[in-house]
Amino acid sequence: MRESESIRWAFLILLLAFSFAIGFFKLSSHDTFWHLKTGEYILSNGIPSEDPFSFTAAGKHWVTHEWLAEMLLYLIYFLGGVAGLIVLKGSMSALIAFLIFRFGTRRGVSSPLSAAVAIFAIGAMSYMMYARPHAFTFLFLALLCMILFDSDSGEKPRSIYRWIIIPGIFLLWANIHAGFLLGLAIYWVVVIGDIFMIRDIPFTERAKTIVVPAVFATLVCLINPSGIEIFYYPIMISTTPIFKSTIAEWVSPIYLGKEEWLAKGILIAASAFGLLAAVFHLRHRPAISAVVIAVGLSAWTAMRNIQNYAVVLAYGLLALPQANSEFRLLRRSRWLPATVAAVWMILLFGLIRDYQAHNGRAGFGIKAGLVAEGPAEFLRKANFKGNIISALHDGAYLIWKGYPDWKVFIDGRLDVYGPEFLEKYRHIIEGGPGALAAMESYGVDAAVLAMPPYIGAIRSRLSGNSSWPLVYYDDYYLVYLRRGDRNLPLIDKYRFDVVNPLTSGFGLSQQGDLERFYEESIRGLDSNPNSSLANAVNAYALQNRGDFTGAAHSYKRAVQILPNKKDMYRSVANMYMQAGQNDSAKSWYELALKARPNDPQTLYELGFLYARINDLDNAERYLEQSATLYPSGPATAMLERLRAVRSSRGKSPVTK
Repeated sequence: MRESESIRWAFLILLLAFSFAIGFFKLSSHDTFWHLKTGEYILSNGIPSEDPFSFTAAGKHWVTHEWLAEMLLYLIYFLGGVAGLIVLKGSMSALIAFLIFRFGTRRGVSSPLSAAVAIFAIGAMSYMMYARPHAFTFLFLALLCMILFDSDSGEKPRSIYRWIIIPGIFLLWANIHAGFLLGLAIYWVVVIGDIFMIRDIPFTERAKTIVVPAVFATLVCLINPSGIEIFYYPIMISTTPIFKSTIAEWVSPIYLGKEEWLAKGILIAASAFGLLAAVFHLRHRPAISAVVIAVGLSAWTAMRNIQNYAVVLAYGLLALPQANSEFRLLRRSRWLPATVAAVWMILLFGLIRDYQAHNGRAGFGIKAGLVAEGPAEFLRKANFKGNIISALHDGAYLIWKGYPDWKVFIDGRLDVYGPEFLEKYRHIIEGGPGALAAMESYGVDAAVLAMPPYIGAIRSRLSGNSSWPLVYYDDYYLVYLRRGDRNLPLIDKYRFDVVNPLTSGFGLSQQGDLERFYEESIRGLDSNPNSSLANAVNAYALQNRGDFTGAAHSYKRAVQILPNKKDMYRSVANMYMQAGQNDSAKSWYELALKARPNDPQTLYELGFLYARINDLDNAERYLEQSATLYPSGPATAMLERLRAVRSSRGKSPVTK
């Protein structure tokens, strides 16, 4: 049964819409920002061969192997800002999906099946579709496989592909991302396979038409600013143990946590499909079998290889001779294959979007808490100049926002710093013995550290240290300045003497400090009105001053900013109860119980509230629940007193 044009267009439009939407999510990678700064630097100063961004590796050799991609990314940002980068990701996803779909339909595979395979590949790329150079590798890999896995083109088109198009792809690819090495490996596997499979042409002729163009494409890759170094540099990075253990993308999917269920699920499904494709290709195109198996195995060694595997697998499946013949049973029904494919696409799209929403990626802009936006803005407004230490992943954004006024201790360019320095960094950032002395010896002027539990245990050494006063805090980060001549004006203006977000009571340990604590809470709130933590600190100050209504409003604002702060629901309710606003208190206690149904403290306070308004039945019920969950808590004694009162009034205890 001939496929109608309406079905083909319907599935193409659905595929492109879903693929664009999947790639259209918030910027979610730290490294995007040092790539942007590098692109800006190249346009102003040329391609650097030495590190300009750090104070610990200044002048060290740097292989700027992604220079062309970095220029392109910066130009897109310059023209369209963050929106431009997000549109780029969506467009890249849609383009790759179109290439896969077009490959399938040209080979006679039905549009529903082609679209279903394409959306699976896009889904696998979704959580790594970042505005970074490696996204171009997905595109180049799709173009390369589209050419290499197609056995139906005539000899003239093949000659154009071998001598012009494929070398052109590699010329660009080698200047954009080190993934070109994967492309070369795939190309040579296919070339070797073709040499042995095409036996009706003399060997010398085969070498001339197949091997020589491949050698030419390989040599073309040497046309880059780093020359031959581009070939062995990426291998050095990927085989250095401490680099692999530091870069999350290089960790095997085997060790991923439950939150990465999508990557695991896609890899398991892809592995099953890959085995099927490899078996069926053995007879006619064993080279494709070898490519699918090899890239599939690499996906199990590093999470970032799953995306490459998905692209290769998509072409491997659609290149099967059986792909347009084994589904004749489905073709007898006009609507069955279309219905199955549409349901598959909708379900997969829904799963991916749910994953993105759950991980805070859905939407527009930069993922909340991803980068040190608040600290960078504070340091710029304060006109800070100097050297900053931060967790490795935060160095990228600090480079983007502050270079050349400030330089970083470390960032994601691990090759620049080397394994030995990376060990030193780990020792310092985790607050090991002599960490503060090491920071001073390196000339660190400021520390930008993430809130617990994230990397940066050195913050416990700085907290309360008079030589490193706290000058800024928000929901995600803390900023400390080293006391010295350069920083004294900033310290005098911005330091917090009492407020300390890392300690119990936010640093308020004695009533004598209350007024200073309150003044500092106001200053923190003025500089960060949209910070949940700043509102919570201010609420705590108001609470201790006896302004319970004001405290309730500030706690409520803190919850509205970060709704996941579920422990604060009870704080809002408690303040309303203290202020005598019982109806508001009940409403917030009910919200607190929805968030944490078995919290004995919430149950106790709600029981106390009902007793206070003389609703003894509800009081006894909630107190009994609290006492059951926490027998040694205050609810047990209050429940006994309540029952004694009810007994003296001739009231029977409330039964469950």
